[in-house]
Amino acid sequence: MNKNTPISICIITKNECDMLKQCLEHIKPYADAGNHEIVIVDTGSTDNTVEMCKAFTDKIYYFEWIKDFSAARNFAAQKASHDWILCIDSDEYVKTWDENGLQKHISGKFNLIGNIVQSNTCGFGENQYLSDDRASRLYNRTEYHFCRPIHEQLEPYDTNKGHHYQSVNIIVDHMSYAGTPEELKAKSERNITMLKAELAKNPHDPYILFQLGQSYYMIEDYKTANYYYNLGLSEDVDPNLGYVSTMVVSYGYTLINLKQYDKALTLEGVYDTFGNRADFVFLMGLIYLNNGFIEEAIVQFNKATTFDFAKVEGANSYRAWYNLGVIYECTGHIDTAIRHYQKCGNYAPALKRLALLKK
Repeated sequence: MNKNTPISICIITKNECDMLKQCLEHIKPYADAGNHEIVIVDTGSTDNTVEMCKAFTDKIYYFEWIKDFSAARNFAAQKASHDWILCIDSDEYVKTWDENGLQKHISGKFNLIGNIVQSNTCGFGENQYLSDDRASRLYNRTEYHFCRPIHEQLEPYDTNKGHHYQSVNIIVDHMSYAGTPEELKAKSERNITMLKAELAKNPHDPYILFQLGQSYYMIEDYKTANYYYNLGLSEDVDPNLGYVSTMVVSYGYTLINLKQYDKALTLEGVYDTFGNRADFVFLMGLIYLNNGFIEEAIVQFNKATTFDFAKVEGANSYRAWYNLGVIYECTGHIDTAIRHYQKCGNYAPALKRLALLKK
């Protein structure tokens, strides 16, 4: 007899039949093994989504779309049979599921939010890369609910309790930021419309400003992205919040893409605050390199490789080694360059340099 405490796995969806089918195929074995239920809330599909879902669950509900992702998520939680809710997106594929860790988490205090790992596939073609995020998805519905119409966040009903987080070893591949330029543009335009409506209500909300920057960055409108990042960072922000460090790094990359290298050097002023993160240190290496400060760049790229974790895959390993290889190659230290390229494994740009150097 299965002694696990069951949870409800809640998914909201619309016209994502093929992608959702893959999502459900990945998660169904874990749901069955743990005696967990799957709850699907459809917000107006006109494809075969609802019919397809019947092969995976009988908990299928309809919610009229009101341009509010939080409202849809909260509706799904209301329809669940269990108080512990795990939110999964229809474009996420579970690749790691730690049932023992999950059970340990839900047997503890109700006010602990479980953070899962989102492994985001971003961009397309040769520019595609992986970026890891911590996503707050596992929660007790008696304690928390979702707020914000877009880029929704869990908030406690009792605001005096605050937020309490714990990592849960569930890892999902997230495909939302992968796609053709046309697909990314359509998704960004939808998000921008919703975010600007929220900004009109809360013009000094740094999180909304950050997400607007992210949406414009996705479609490579670096000038507008930079504008919103700058506005967000001018507000009173807590540097300990994950999105704030991401905003700082993204702001730096917009300056590089805009070739405003001198201005990017001003990020030296926040090095003491963010220099304990691989992604920021790697960024500083690029900033120094673009300003011609070679020795400083070498120091930063080497430091980046000392971190165990980087949000962008390779910022603490092969991407840093590749840039060191480029520096040493350009300064005539070919043997040293080759050693650094070799450390990059199957990273295509490094393999290309090695092939040319070994001719």
